[in-house]
Amino acid sequence: MKIVVVDDEALARKRILKLLEESDVSMQIFEASSGKEAILQINTIQPDLVFLDIQMTDMTGFEVLKKINIDKIPSIIFVTAFDNFAVKAFEVEAIDFLLKPYKKERFLVALHRGIEKIEIEEKKVFKSKINRLIQFLSHEDSNIEKEKDMFLDRIVLKTGKKYRFVKVDEIKFIVSSAYYAEIFTVNDEKHVYRISMSDFIKRLDSEKFIRVNRSTIVCINRINEVISEGMGDYSIIMNDKKTFSVSKNFRNSFLKKMKIKL
Repeated sequence: MKIVVVDDEALARKRILKLLEESDVSMQIFEASSGKEAILQINTIQPDLVFLDIQMTDMTGFEVLKKINIDKIPSIIFVTAFDNFAVKAFEVEAIDFLLKPYKKERFLVALHRGIEKIEIEEKKVFKSKINRLIQFLSHEDSNIEKEKDMFLDRIVLKTGKKYRFVKVDEIKFIVSSAYYAEIFTVNDEKHVYRISMSDFIKRLDSEKFIRVNRSTIVCINRINEVISEGMGDYSIIMNDKKTFSVSKNFRNSFLKKMKIKL
């Protein structure tokens, strides 16, 4: 079996690869880190199954579907960090999806459902569902844009049998830790939330939060100073005196947001 894993976040791909390797399924695994690469991989490799991220930097998973050869479409498991419009669309057509962050058990359920679709040769039925989904989405572009604009106003954290609610407005900064994000609040509390930094920043209001390096997202209004370190390097000092470096990959967007001219 040939499987393509499509996600622009390296950690997200790594997690899927790890779970696939731990399964008892015999397979060849391929990766794609962008929508364009996904289209090329799918059309060339003609995989049996694709794990397809919805929100990528160059295009959406839906746009990928529109550009692949529909006669060779594989079984697809969508992966999304958004839990409103997109999920409803999948449920309408009974197409499987993984809602980030997902557990191993949920992943395996999706994997075996995908395999079953292949084994019982439901591809014609599945292609029909995909076509209906694309048509549905093409008439609902405004809803997809609304979905993108649905920023988090609070975060739900589960500890044992308890649920804790953290208001986004109380967040000072967020630091990555493997597959988790460590959230630091104005009350000097630290909370752990299972989500990648790339998915997290997509769900935060860009007018309030900005990513300064691969491992750090900060609240813009809680930045006290920006320091030029020379040689094009910058660092920031937060209101609580915590310091972070601004990496070169995020420097231009950061300076533009802070209205600092190079």
